[in-house]
Amino acid sequence: MTYTTAPAAMHSGHDIRNASGHMVAIVHNPAANRVEGARIAALMAAAPELLALAYDFGQMLNGMDPYSVDDAAIMRDKIKAAIARATGAL
Repeated sequence: MTYTTAPAAMHSGHDIRNASGHMVAIVHNPAANRVEGARIAALMAAAPELLALAYDFGQMLNGMDPYSVDDAAIMRDKIKAAIARATGAL
């Protein structure tokens, strides 16, 4: 499942919402630092996807015989995109 984050309307932090738009977590900004709060929320929102990709990557490497450059390139691109979302680069 994909999660998104946005500045909250009802408090000074950030909300993490699921694909249906339901709030699943609230991140309160540490010491009223909205930038740090946004970073924490982005990482939390990306954590399930990063974990799933790490598992998939391990499974892919386990089953590769012979090594498939195309599969590795696809997985690399997915991992880079997830890390970009986790770090707020997207």
